[in-house]
Amino acid sequence: MPSNFPFSAVLWDMDGTLIDSEPLWIEQERELMESLGAIWTEEDAIQCLGGPMTRVDSYMRSKLPDIHRDSIAPLELARRLLERMERRLAQHVPFTPGSFDIITEMKSAQLPLALVSASTRPIMDAALKSIGDNLFDVTISDSDVSQSKPHPEGYLKAADSLSVDITSCLIIEDSITGMNAAISSGAYVIGLPHVSSLPMGNKVVHHPTLEGLSLTGIAGLFDSVLERQ
Repeated sequence: MPSNFPFSAVLWDMDGTLIDSEPLWIEQERELMESLGAIWTEEDAIQCLGGPMTRVDSYMRSKLPDIHRDSIAPLELARRLLERMERRLAQHVPFTPGSFDIITEMKSAQLPLALVSASTRPIMDAALKSIGDNLFDVTISDSDVSQSKPHPEGYLKAADSLSVDITSCLIIEDSITGMNAAISSGAYVIGLPHVSSLPMGNKVVHHPTLEGLSLTGIAGLFDSVLERQ
């Protein structure tokens, strides 16, 4: 592990942070909703970023035409969406800009790595089938916790599985829901803003992208934060 890297492990969010799957989610949400006579806008998609699926299902139900709202059972929309995404992710999903380079450097440096997602285990496994299942020492899905993001359980469980102190870990996130989970865990956090402003915190740094970052660059982002601790 590099001596100049100040964090004991790195915990990654998946959708929108590691993999560029958010356009695929929006695509599948829109196709599903339009098949039921509903209009699905960019604003609707933003409302569903970061999950969890119970909230996504409830929101999608609220957008249904009256003719379908009473005939489709709770969580049925989530089930259909997850089936669509599992098939789609298993075909191919790209890394976000910069993520493959930085995670490759982290692997070479033998940093403990975990993937923590609000997506279900089948969705996570489908994505890992596309990008490679040897990148992470630990993977925690929504299926593996009792409380999903914004609760920090997933991140706390990942740190425990890696045998590291969560307060010395770095979390990389891109959604409001995920950021709240990361901040609540007590870890250091890089927030990658995309479509909306992200929460702030004493151990939080916002950066527009992972593209061009290295381990040294990441450490440099936290110089002033670490001085305050």
